[in-house]
This record gives sequence, structure tokens and C-alpha cells, in this order.
Amino acid sequence: MNNQLKQSALNIAIKSILICGALSQSAFAQEENLNAASSAVLPTIKVSAEDEKTEGSQSFQAKSSRTSSKLKLSLKETPQSVSVITREQIEQRNLNIIDDVLAATPGVTVTKNDSERSNYSARGYGISNRQIDGMPIGENSPRVDSFFFDRIEVVKGATGLTGATGNPSATINMIRKRPAKELTGSVATSFSRWNTIRNEADVSIPLTADGSVRSRVMAARREGESYMDYYSLETLAAMAMVEADITDKLTGSIGFQYQDNQPRGSTWGTVPYWNQDGSLANLPRNFSLANRWNTISQSDKTVFADLTYKFDNNWMIKAAASHSLSKSFWLMSYGGSGFPNQNDGTGVGVWSASYPTVESKKTSLELFASGPFKLFNREHELVIGGNGFDRSSESISGALDGIASNQLTCTKKVNEVNVPSNNIGDNCVINDWRTWNGNATVKPGYKITAINKDDKQQNYGVYSTLKLNLTDDLKLIVGGRYSEYSATNGTKSDVKTDAFTPYFGTTYAINDIVTAYASYTDMFNPSSQKDRNNSFLEPETGKSYEAGLKASLLDDQLLATAAAFWSKKENVAIRDEEAIAAGIKTNDGGDPMKASGEGLKIEGFELEAIGRITPTWNITAGYTYVNSISSETVKASTTLPQNLVKIYTNFKLPEQLWDGANKFNIGFGVNWQSEVVSKSTSAPKNSDGYVRQDSYFLASANMGYTFNESFSANLQVNNLFDEKYYQQVGFYNGVYWGEPRNVTLSLRAKF
Repeated sequence: MNNQLKQSALNIAIKSILICGALSQSAFAQEENLNAASSAVLPTIKVSAEDEKTEGSQSFQAKSSRTSSKLKLSLKETPQSVSVITREQIEQRNLNIIDDVLAATPGVTVTKNDSERSNYSARGYGISNRQIDGMPIGENSPRVDSFFFDRIEVVKGATGLTGATGNPSATINMIRKRPAKELTGSVATSFSRWNTIRNEADVSIPLTADGSVRSRVMAARREGESYMDYYSLETLAAMAMVEADITDKLTGSIGFQYQDNQPRGSTWGTVPYWNQDGSLANLPRNFSLANRWNTISQSDKTVFADLTYKFDNNWMIKAAASHSLSKSFWLMSYGGSGFPNQNDGTGVGVWSASYPTVESKKTSLELFASGPFKLFNREHELVIGGNGFDRSSESISGALDGIASNQLTCTKKVNEVNVPSNNIGDNCVINDWRTWNGNATVKPGYKITAINKDDKQQNYGVYSTLKLNLTDDLKLIVGGRYSEYSATNGTKSDVKTDAFTPYFGTTYAINDIVTAYASYTDMFNPSSQKDRNNSFLEPETGKSYEAGLKASLLDDQLLATAAAFWSKKENVAIRDEEAIAAGIKTNDGGDPMKASGEGLKIEGFELEAIGRITPTWNITAGYTYVNSISSETVKASTTLPQNLVKIYTNFKLPEQLWDGANKFNIGFGVNWQSEVVSKSTSAPKNSDGYVRQDSYFLASANMGYTFNESFSANLQVNNLFDEKYYQQVGFYNGVYWGEPRNVTLSLRAKF
């Protein structure tokens, strides 16, 4: 079925595109013959990555986005809420990894299970749809560096029309930088707290005199320690790309992207919230029960290519492909279970595991065409295409094999009886957590216990979007996607299903400034979650509605959005608490989940403004309210804030203050969120059973100085008032401390 499915979906797309191209040529010819005497000449539509890039714009506002429908729409014309973090904002605020970018994005919440695993949420749901240049990325891929990207687009609500999956939270689409036709480049270095140093180099090199063949090479390296005891991280990010204008109509590119994250002292879970007697543990922010050799190292290698052809009638056809290989290596022993006894230092158990290989391969393909056509003397636009992915994974499970130090007491079962052991891979407890020094043993080896090679997922489909210009002010966008999905764990076909996902959107220009919009789409979200038997869960389904107003202010330099949204998700995946309590893990190290068969309703609204107030004053501001309505089985999202505020502004000082004042720029930001709580089912008896984080705000500030057109410096302070807060509550009855105040000095040279 797999090859047949892939071929049938793409064959339909190819044939449909060719037919549309022929029909559009014919339609244009007939329309022009019939109306040559009376029709006005319509403006030429040019599709260009150069037009859409934000690098060098000095603005927080992007011009357009294709993420939601493949139509090239301005953000004002898109019938969904869209937040874009541009290159200007990334560099001004030192948003170096995707976690930083999303923490700055209005309406998005970032939480952390431990030092290496982050969660992203919007509108009450986790964000599962992550893309690079519209291609889905590997589930096992590491936290990616933002250095690769011109901008990060976050489309709120479901986008299953073109993305192969849909979720009513959001889609994150990271748009790569492209080569320039002239020689340009930059180098940068930064110094942060905890002995952290980051260096970057990025250069575009024309390979022909006219720049018709051009390249871009970039690399970034970061190494440093952390506020957490025993933790350090080294990362290397690199990308190379060649782009060529093969003819005046045909452009192609090919590239390679690499990310390698090598941590030491990795945590596996949180730190305790309660003591054994039910009192609050109040452990310090630097506290960790990790070993110094702990690691969850991750790497990703991706090869990508695309080819774009532009027809004389302003149609374009684009083919794209990517193949990624994501790997991780786990060697972990962490004091993550139990509750500490503050009197004698007992009460904490150790989780130990090794996953020598967790490997995921993903191949993504896409072919689509878009362009205008005339009907009833008006110009409209059509997109038709097909895309999808194949994913296969292999995982090897192991047990640690090393001699435990006197910091641990270990036992193992022999004939159903616990007997003493000195192996860290057996059941161990910490003798006194108060004197823990991260040296439970020298770095151990491991013994392989299980091999799983045949996890496979496949999702291919065809889609089409039609934008009808019914009047000068009223636009209608209709579309649909047919998807076929299958998943297997190598022993049987776990899931095999298909779905049709409709999309409806409309915009109405009330006046030159304000546009009203509304949209509806179904949701079809294949799950990468597994149950206790390592079988993939059934896809989640649902519906998503949105309506709002968008206003383009200050000569189109500032975009303001007010949106209300409603969504319902069926067959929501929930944690299998019984299996988790029994210590069962999936074969790739995750917690087992189960399909609830029940739903979750979300309603809310958001306000956002982004862009320039003046040519030298940028702002991004957003407020989001989310109300989660649960069923008996699917709990409301109380670990996500109901209210979320994010504001950041940056401006150049006016020259009138003093000579050279305009070389300074000053920025200030505030993130505020309301209370979050988690109800524990296994809390100590004398506690109330709730893990809480009260409402809090984080402030940031930066000051930049431009020495000349080529050289600048920036001083950034995050968590300006050193607020103590949890970035995760309730994960295994624990909490994850957010980062204390951090100061970064950056120097950047451009040519």
C-alpha cells in the first residue's frame, strides 16, 4: 500500500497541475480575446523569495506568508492569526534557538520536561506540526538553531490543508535564509553568564559574475555551562546552499543542514516539589540529581532541494524534497522518583536507562502549482498540489552496566527476591540526596536489551485551494485535502486510515484600514505517540473556527489583529498513568500514551500588534485568553496559562538628544502569564495534591550601539529582575526551574 499510496497521490497532483496549466493558458487566451477592447491590464504577480525575506528589513513585520494555504497572501489577507518573528527581532533579542523564538511569540507557551525536552503549546493544545520551508521535520530532531532562518512563521489554528497534518494549536514554519546575488556576510560572537561563548559566521558568495549561480555557507558554535549543577552544552549548527537561475524562468536550489547538540549532566525529568512529609521542598534553582556524564545527545542531517518554474501567464510550479536523519543517544541515571526526606536525606530513587540508538529517517516530497485565472472579468487564484512524508525509525534499548559508588544503594531481583547489587543499572536509591555530587559512578557502559527496527509512518495527500475575488472587497478562500495515512510497528498494521479535510475562509475589506475575516477547517492529526505495546495511536480529529479583524495602520507599517477562536478535538491522546506508574517506557524512551476516545473543547480570543510605529521604533505585543473545557477523561489544560501577555519594543534614540544619539537603540520587554496548576494522583499524604506556579512576569532589556554600517554591539539582559519561576509544573510530581537572570554581550560585523 505504501508505494502505491505515494505514487497515486503524487500522480494525481502532477496530472492536475499539468491540466490546470493548460487550462489556464487557454482560459487566459480566450478571456483576453473576448475582453481585449474593454479589460484593463491587471498587475503582474511575481513570486519571489527575495520579496518575502525579512533579513535586512530592520522591521518586526513580515510582508506575506504561504504557510496556511500555499497562496501568497499578505498577513492582512490571511484568514487566520499569524505571528512572525523576523530576522531583525531574532538578532536584536539574541533569540538563538527555537525555544527562545517561541517564548517571544505571542500566544505560544514554552515548557520543559527536563534539560533536553521542550514542549510548545498554543490555544490550549500542544504544537505537533513543525516545518522547515513547509516540509515537516523529524520527530526525533534536536532543538534547532535559529541561525539558519530568515524568519519563523507561527500560523494559529489548524493548517491540515497543506501541511499533511492538522492541529488546532498552531503550525511552526521556519523559513531558511537564501543566497544573495552579491558578496555579503557577517560574523558575530557573544559572551553570556555561566562561561557561555557563541560564535557565528555567515557568507553569501556569487559563483558567477552576475550572481545567477550563488551560494551561502554558515556555521554557529556554542559552548558553555548552566545555572544547573553539572550541566554543560556544546552545539554545532551549519548549513550550505547553492541556488541557480537555470533560465530566466527556472530556479533551483540544493542544500545541506546540520545540527549537533552534545550536553553533559542532562536531567531526566524535574526536581521534587514536595518533601516526604508533604511540605514544599523549595530546592534551589541550581539543584540537580543528575550524574556528570549523563547525556541525551541529538543530531540531525537534512538534505533539501527545490525547483521553481514561472510561466509567462504568472503561473508557477514548484517541486521540493527533503530527507532528514535524526539521531539521539541516551546514557542516563537521574534521581527522579520519590520524595526527599529533609531530615536524613533518603527518599529519592534513581531512574537509569540507555538508548544507544534512537534513529528517525524522514523523506518529504511536495509538488504544487499556483497562479491566476480570469472568470466573470475578475482575476482569481488557484493552488493545486500534493505532498507527504515517509518516516521510519529504529531504536535500541539498553541497561546501564557500571559499579555504583557509595552514594547509592542498589538491589536486583533473584527468584523474585530483592538482593544487594553494586550495578548502577539495577534498582538504586540515593543514600543522602543532600550530599549528592553527580558522581554515582564513573561513566558506565551498557548492555543491549531490545532492538526495534520497523516503526514506519506514511502520510501522503493531494490538496487544492481556490481564492475567489468576488468583489473588490470580498474574497473567498475554499480548499480541501485528501490524505491517506498508515503506521506500523513492524508486527502488524496498527493504523490505516484516510480523511478529507475541508477549509473555508473569507475576508471583507470594511475600509482601506480594517479587514474582517473568518475561517473553518477540519482537523486530521496522525499521532507519533505510542501505547504501552509500542503501537501507534489512532489519529486525532476535530474542527476549528476563527473570526476576527485585522487593521493595517501607520501606512501599512503596523498590523493589529483581534481574533476569537473555537475548536474541538476528538480522540485526544492522554498519558497512560497505570503503565507509567509501573515504570513502562516506549521503545524510544517516551511515556506510553493511550487514545481517550473523548474530546477537548477550547475557546478564547487574542489581540496582537506587530510592526513599526515610526521608521526607527518597532513593537510586538500580544494578549491571549484560552478557556479549556474538559471531559471526565481528558483533563482541562490547567498546566497552560489561561492568560498570556507578551510585549517587546525597540527604538533608536533621536539625533536631537545629542550628537550620535541615533547610534543607540534601546529595547524593553515583558512576558506575563496567569497561574498554572497540576493535580497529582500520587502526592504525599499531608499535601493538598496540587503543584502550583502563581502568576508571574519576566522582564528583559537590551541596548545596542552601531559603530558604523559594518559593526555593532548589543547588551541583552533576560529575566531582568531575577524572578524565580517554574517552567514546568507537575511532570512526575516535580517542577522545572526557569533560567535566572542572564546577561549577554554580542558583537556583530557585516560586509
